Amino acid sequence: MSTGTLYLVEIRLGRTRWMVKQTISSLVRMFGIDDFMERHPHVTLFGPFVLKEGISPHQMLDHIRKIVATYDPVLFMIGSWEHREGLHGGVIAFSINPSPALKEMSRTIGEALSPITDSYNQWDGQPDKKWFHVTIANRLDKQKAAAIHTGIDAVLKDNRSGFRVRSHIFRRLILRVRCQLHGIAGTALRPLLVDEVGLRITIMCGQDIMAEYDLVYKRWVSGNELRDVHSWQRTLKAYRRQAGFELVPGSRCEIAPDIIFLIADVHFGHANIIRYCSRPFLVSNVQEMDDVLINNWNCTIAPENRVYFLGDLRYGRSAPPASEYLRRLNGMMTGITGNHDPELLGWKKQVTLQFEGVEFLLVHDPADAPEDFTGWVIHGHHHNNSLRNYPFINFTGRRVNVSAEVIGYVPVSLQEICRVIREHETDGDYEPMLLRYPYVPEQSSPRDC
Repeated sequence: MSTGTLYLVEIRLGRTRWMVKQTISSLVRMFGIDDFMERHPHVTLFGPFVLKEGISPHQMLDHIRKIVATYDPVLFMIGSWEHREGLHGGVIAFSINPSPALKEMSRTIGEALSPITDSYNQWDGQPDKKWFHVTIANRLDKQKAAAIHTGIDAVLKDNRSGFRVRSHIFRRLILRVRCQLHGIAGTALRPLLVDEVGLRITIMCGQDIMAEYDLVYKRWVSGNELRDVHSWQRTLKAYRRQAGFELVPGSRCEIAPDIIFLIADVHFGHANIIRYCSRPFLVSNVQEMDDVLINNWNCTIAPENRVYFLGDLRYGRSAPPASEYLRRLNGMMTGITGNHDPELLGWKKQVTLQFEGVEFLLVHDPADAPEDFTGWVIHGHHHNNSLRNYPFINFTGRRVNVSAEVIGYVPVSLQEICRVIREHETDGDYEPMLLRYPYVPEQSSPRDC
């Protein structure tokens, strides 16, 4: 094995970074493993590695550029936590469900770099078995790493009556996790299931960022531009346009007047919703988020269309009044009160309607639906923070989640909802799903429609 400077090719988390770091901080505090915490959450694509004799960093970057320039932004799902044994001890990590493009990119980067590098990562030589993950903590004592994972898993499965652990270490950790999860000792902890996208490929040189390749603009980013928030903002905007999350201003197809639209939880004026729900905007520019959401609304909904808004229009002391937002929105709106809409008089608590032979109940929080209602419940409230239980369509629970994040920040028509329900019932396919999600994860519940 050669010696020298260590390099790493990775994807640093973008819009999910805040959520992931909050969960990591809670876990490491809970178990007193701060010294083993991952400070910069990322997905490793290749390495760590050293360059073979005679190979320059410039040659290495050129090899990477030739590969990644052929890819658009790559997607993946961040799931719950798992535990494995690494080269230097136990590892606790978030599982990653990679898109086919991400797996292919990692493999081809490995094929390009293997002849000119010596890698310290055992998975680089076995791309088909590569462990995609985001490290929470590593270099742990193997028994403690296993105990942490077992404790969390036991509580999440709620095996209070049937789960028996003889080890006093395991019992103590399980009790501690149970207290945390039930709000007894600090911020509650919960597993994740959230979509993320790799917009830039980061090349690490030791502990420093050497360069990043922007997959949207197809160019290297380095020097002061790495810390330029406006550069990142431009990349986010271009990605939103590419993914269909931001419609071109002024564009609108001819929309039949009988089309009915739905959306919930736009949260105009609410900067922190960008963090809480991993929206593809900058927290420092809530005005940009408002403008994009209003434009998406008006590009989709004509003034003569009926639109049901299922609650949480705006939030925050600094947000303009609801009347200012309502004045800017197209459509004949029926408002359903959310938990952040106390001032909106005349809005309804819930609406029941028949459409194309299907009975629907429209309500903000699905928990408020009557227990004896046998039709489909269309709701918001849960955003994208509980996708296992509240994806776009849950066929088993007969629920439809139209929170802005889940439907791609663009209102969805009731006609489309009915079409998807009919198609999947005809096919006997009842897997939970997301709307307008750009890829179909393998062996995963949420999926593209």
